Order: sequence, then structure tokens, then C-alpha cells
Amino acid sequence: MFGLPGRGKSHFLCALGRELVLRHAYAVYFTPTFKLVQQLLAARRELCLDKLLKKLDRFDRRHC
Repeated sequence: MFGLPGRGKSHFLCALGRELVLRHAYAVYFTPTFKLVQQLLAARRELCLDKLLKKLDRFDRRHC
């Protein structure tokens, strides 16, 4: 999700993630985009990008 600051994006996504966890037993991962990009760049630099991608792949993507 993207948009101007203060428009409720994080609030909405937290509520959506909570519903997916509680009502549908999904595994969700919530993190700001900049942190995810930092993690991916660090993993690439440390030559363990495949390991991080496999870790991230554990979260549900039933409807992708």
C-alpha cells in the first residue's frame, strides 16, 4: 500500500492482518517497506539472500 503520510494505511493493514490471523489462521508478516529493503540488501551483501527469501516464503500466499 502507498500514499501520503497520515492517511491510515498502517492502521488499515494492521486491522487486515489481524483479521487474517484471527479469522483465517493465516501467517502474516508486517514490516515497513524500508526495513524489508534493508533486510534484503543486507542478506544479498552477506550472501544469504536465498535463506531470507525462503524465510519470507513461509508466510501465507494462498490467494496470490
